[in-house]
Amino acid sequence: MHPVRQPVLAAGLTALATAATLGLAPGAAVAAPAASPSISVNWFGTADGRAHTATVGGRFDCGAERGLAYIEVHLDQRRGSVTGFGFGVIGACTDDRTAGTWTATIPADEGRFRPGPATTIARLVIEPNSLTETTEPVRLRPRCAHP
Repeated sequence: MHPVRQPVLAAGLTALATAATLGLAPGAAVAAPAASPSISVNWFGTADGRAHTATVGGRFDCGAERGLAYIEVHLDQRRGSVTGFGFGVIGACTDDRTAGTWTATIPADEGRFRPGPATTIARLVIEPNSLTETTEPVRLRPRCAHP
């Protein structure tokens, strides 16, 4: 066994004491970072040409945030020739409700949404100060008329 030099031993003990102070010692519990909110958009939505609307949906996760929550949705089809804006109502992110699904019906500003590709910008807003956004493609399918 080789003799250990005093400065090396002192440095090692100092590093160990610092790690223990920070909670990084072996076996110490390290708190996980707070989960961030997230939102996603389903691959498919529906276009209702008669009503000049499109309906899209997806999933949301509040993460560690709590408060009044809603979804803002911008829909763009055919490179801006048809656009619209709508809301999806969630209610609130609480300890009992931290994730779920959302749906929003978006009226066309001008023109009509038609079956085909579109781009969705969806924002999860959790009051008072949380905003999470995603931009995702969606394929609109024709809405089936119910008798």
